[in-house]
Amino acid sequence: MKKLHIIFLLLFLIGWELSAQDFEKDGQIKILPYEPTQVRDIEGLIKDIKDFHKRIEDMLPFLNKRKKIIDNEYFQFVPAMENFNFPIRDRYLVDKKFYLKVSVGDGSLKLDGVRFITRKSLVTKLRPINDEIGELKNDRVANSDPAGIVLIVKRKTDAGTKEEVYSLGNIRSPNQRVKFVRSYRDNLAEVIQAIDKYVEGTIRADSKDVDTMLDGLESGGSFQEYNSNR
Repeated sequence: MKKLHIIFLLLFLIGWELSAQDFEKDGQIKILPYEPTQVRDIEGLIKDIKDFHKRIEDMLPFLNKRKKIIDNEYFQFVPAMENFNFPIRDRYLVDKKFYLKVSVGDGSLKLDGVRFITRKSLVTKLRPINDEIGELKNDRVANSDPAGIVLIVKRKTDAGTKEEVYSLGNIRSPNQRVKFVRSYRDNLAEVIQAIDKYVEGTIRADSKDVDTMLDGLESGGSFQEYNSNR
C-alpha cells in the first residue's frame, strides 16, 4: 500500500512539474506562440479588417446626411428571438446589436470605435437566473491593430455577476486567438452588409417617391385660376 501511495505521489509531482511550465514567474499563464500558418492567418485577417474599417468609414457621410448618427453613434439591432436549448428545452431570448463610434476630424467623419453586443437570457419559468452578455469591441480602430480588440463576458446568476475580459494578450491558445480576430472580422462584414441593405432600401424608397410624384403630375387635370371671391 505504501509503495502504491509513493507511485501516486510521484505521478502527481511529475504532473505538477509539467503544468508549472505553463506559468510565468509572475504567475501569469504562458501564451503559446503562433505557428507560421497562424501568423499568415492573422496577417490576412488584419488586411481584411483594415479594408472593412475603411469601407465602413466611407459610408458614414451617407448615414450622417440621413441623420442616423446620433450623439456621435450609429447603431442597428437584431430584435430578440426565442431560442431553445435541446434536449433540455430551456427557453432563451437572444438579441444582438452593433454600435459605431464616430468623430469629426479635418472636416471629415472618422470611425473611432466598434462594439458588438449579444445578450442571451434564460426565460424558462421556475429556473435560476442565467443571463450572459458578450461585448466584442475595438476602441482603437484608427490603427486596425488586433491587439486593441477586447471581449468582455458578463454572466449573471443567482450567485451574482461575474465579468471576464479577454484579448490577444491573455488568450493562451493561438488557434483561439486566430478565431478571436476572425470573429471580429466577420462581424465587421455583417456591419457592411447591414448598412448596404439600408442604403438599397433608401434608394428604392426615394425612387418610389419620385415615381409617385411624377405620376401625379402627369395624370392631373387642367390647371384653373383660383377665384378668391367665391
